[in-house]
Amino acid sequence: MSEKKAIIKVTDLYKTFGDLKVLNGVSLSAYAGQVISIIGTSGSGKSTLLRCINLLEYSDSGEILFEDEKIIWENNKNHRIPANKSQVIRHRTKISMVFQQFNLWSHMNVMQNIIEAPISVLGKSKKEAQEKAIELLQKVDLYDKAYEYPLNLSGGQQQRAAIARALAMEPDVILFDEPTSALDPELEQEVIQVIKNLAEEGRTMILVTHDMKLAKDVSNYILFINNGLIAEEGDPDSIFKNTKTERLKKFLESTNFN
Repeated sequence: MSEKKAIIKVTDLYKTFGDLKVLNGVSLSAYAGQVISIIGTSGSGKSTLLRCINLLEYSDSGEILFEDEKIIWENNKNHRIPANKSQVIRHRTKISMVFQQFNLWSHMNVMQNIIEAPISVLGKSKKEAQEKAIELLQKVDLYDKAYEYPLNLSGGQQQRAAIARALAMEPDVILFDEPTSALDPELEQEVIQVIKNLAEEGRTMILVTHDMKLAKDVSNYILFINNGLIAEEGDPDSIFKNTKTERLKKFLESTNFN
């Protein structure tokens, strides 16, 4: 039997902002259908890791592979940048990201937000993009808001629209950066249910989350990052029931998760 290959493979990633060391040699592999949750305190490097994977931030060293294709770098003064713009576009096209603050275009209604990238990036016709958008809006229970503008939506509705927009790109992997942290508890549940449904469909996802119950319920694998390093990792049972490190124990206690 051939060895299972990772869709995303990150090896020994480092990232600094000035004198601040944010990532100190992080490695991870994400396989098809796997849901990985990344947990840890604020400032531990979780969101920076996601942004480096999607090339919204450029790491200082280490390797990032997507479906066995290694990102090619070149030097730019004291930093490195991707050497091939078409490779970056191809990489981002197959990895969608859902942000904490929704990032919907305020001058466009929900339908326009969803169809813009499939038309301009994937080359889909407006009719084809709209048909897919309607299907996705039904999936996230937002069909009746298709022609509303973001300012007229609740936070939970905006985040569900952002998830539909991410899905419209037909990505191989979806990255979620604290998708529920800007929401109150009631609206949070709307988004959590959508994420759970996507996990049940077998979507490949990497989530940065403060919600330990969500991490436990949807993940196949969990990474605990502390001071820019993976301090502990494993399946949900090993993380929450058979915790090995004192640092993770203290973190879980601080979240009041039992």
